[in-house]
Parts: sequence; C-alpha cells; structure tokens
Amino acid sequence: MSFANGFKKFSDGIDKVCLAVVVAMIAAMVCVTIAQIVCRELSTMLDGVKPLQWSEEVCRYLLVWATFLGASSVYKEGTHITITFVQSMFSPKVQRYIRILVHVLCIIAFCAVVYFGFTFAMKQMQLAPSLRIPMKYMYLSVPIGFGLMAIHAVNEVLQTLQQKGGKLQ
Repeated sequence: MSFANGFKKFSDGIDKVCLAVVVAMIAAMVCVTIAQIVCRELSTMLDGVKPLQWSEEVCRYLLVWATFLGASSVYKEGTHITITFVQSMFSPKVQRYIRILVHVLCIIAFCAVVYFGFTFAMKQMQLAPSLRIPMKYMYLSVPIGFGLMAIHAVNEVLQTLQQKGGKLQ
C-alpha cells in the first residue's frame, strides 16, 4: 500500500469520526433545547421548578464545535462554495496543477489558523458564565477544525498527485 492510500484511509477515518461526533452534538442540542422548553413551561405552571440556566450556553458551544468539525467534513467532500469557471477554461493537465496549488495554499492558510488559534486559545483564562469551564476548550474548536481541514487538504494533494489521466494509478 502506498503512502497516499494509507493517508487516504487515515483521512477517511477522521472524517467518519467527525461526522459521528457532529451528529451526536446536534442530537444533544435538540435534547437540551427540548429540556429547556419543558422546564420553562413547567416553571410557569408549578412552583419549585426552575428553568435550566445552562442550556443556552451548552447549545451555543455544541454549535460552535459542530460547525468547525462539520466544516472539515465539508472540505473533505469538496462541497464548500467554489468558483470553477476560470479553472474550467484550462486543459485537464493544467486543471490538475491548479487543484494542487489551491490545496497547497489552503494547507498554508489552515496551518496559520491552527498556530494562531491554538496560541490564542491557550491564553484564555476566563470561565464560561454558567458552566464554569475554561473558555480555552471552546476556543480550541477553531484550531482543531482547521487542523482537520489541513489533513484533508494534504490528502487531496496526495490523491491528485497519484492520479494519471483522471484515473488513480
């Protein structure tokens, strides 16, 4: 097995895990939101039942994490918005080089976001208001999401380099 094929399996495995985590996070958001609605309605009808104070914060942080993990899966599938009319004017051979260049530029940008995002996250000392957990764990969603996108971009470069005439070698 070549390095490119092994890296593709690694990238595919990460993507499957990310998708499962994103689905779990969205399901958790739905459950927490329903619980908040039920508790709020019960608090108006019954004394002693209090609405959940932490639910909005949990949903917000789950949404942020799901967004960045989901963005890596969207990048892997190549379903982000793209403008391809200029690229389509060139021959397939030139298009291949353009694809490689675009992914290499993305890798550079992703690595910059990972570095600066991680640096920023580690400097955060405040606690989340309701949950009382360090905010750096929320801010880590950015460098982790972009790090996963960098892995998928490297995979795309390797797969494109491995192609010959539109078919994998």
